[in-house]
Amino acid sequence: GDLFTPRITGVSEDVREKQNWAHLWTGPVGAPVVEVAAPIVYHFVDRVRGDVQRPLIVAPGIAITLDQSTDVIRANVPIDQLIKATLRSALSDTSSVAVTLALPRGLSADSLTRTVAMSPGATRTLTFAVRGTLPSGTHQISATAFAKGKSYQTGYIPIEYPHINPQRIYRPSTISINAVNVVLPARLSVAYVPGVGDNVAPVLQQLGVPVTIVNADDLPQTDLSRFSTVVVGPRAYQASQVLQDNNDYLLAYVRNGGRLVVQYGQNEMQLPGIMPYPITLKQPAERVTDETAPVTFTDPQSPLLNAPNKITQDDFNGWVQERASYMPSTFDPRYHTML
Repeated sequence: GDLFTPRITGVSEDVREKQNWAHLWTGPVGAPVVEVAAPIVYHFVDRVRGDVQRPLIVAPGIAITLDQSTDVIRANVPIDQLIKATLRSALSDTSSVAVTLALPRGLSADSLTRTVAMSPGATRTLTFAVRGTLPSGTHQISATAFAKGKSYQTGYIPIEYPHINPQRIYRPSTISINAVNVVLPARLSVAYVPGVGDNVAPVLQQLGVPVTIVNADDLPQTDLSRFSTVVVGPRAYQASQVLQDNNDYLLAYVRNGGRLVVQYGQNEMQLPGIMPYPITLKQPAERVTDETAPVTFTDPQSPLLNAPNKITQDDFNGWVQERASYMPSTFDPRYHTML
């Protein structure tokens, strides 16, 4: 996956990398032998950067990567989307590569197999149109590349910057599809203000929610009244002074009947003018670190927990990391807690 744990506790990444270096033993006759170690690199000349060194890596003959590793869709609702498979060849000659999709029951593709010719070092992208419906649950789409009698189901994401050695994040060529029962209210229209490390807007779009991205500096000239809901991404106020300065436009939108959803924030949320009523956070702020801690509904009859989608204990299964973080220590009595 995208995270790596050293197999030997206490051994740094640099030390483990040196295990792949070439080792030579040299010295004059009759003198002590000296060991020399160096990485195996490929040299080439770039017209702008000059001498460039690339370390030796081991890669699949054909690397195959799908454009995403997870997907969220509405259960039992027809979908029509494109799936892109990126191929990278490390073979030494031009080869014919066939790519096959394996789909769960309920989905079909315009073509389950595509064939392309790939020269050494080439990169190609194939696009499949997938349609159908899936029941509630987790499903998987997998892609396999066939070349020279071998099959490949692994690819990598290259990470290349001038100031570091090239890295590759390897992952299987699969997409985990989460089909969820979601009811969308009529006339739903969302304006989304992006936050930090924010992938929520694409998930809303995958669920069929009409989403318009609105940047913080565009709030003064945006007619927010045409949106049923405005959603602010996680830690957006911490990252954007412009959003803090323009927050009055969001609060005015709420006063005029709009619905504002603000995701996770930190200490900046207690600054004057950010939230409609005051809150305080301890230093450090309170949190629930056990991701399996039981959740209690403090107002189970609230419309927020019942319409248009009923929130149940099942919605808290599979929680990752902390159950709750940066919880207010005190808050204005006009706030009502749900959990």
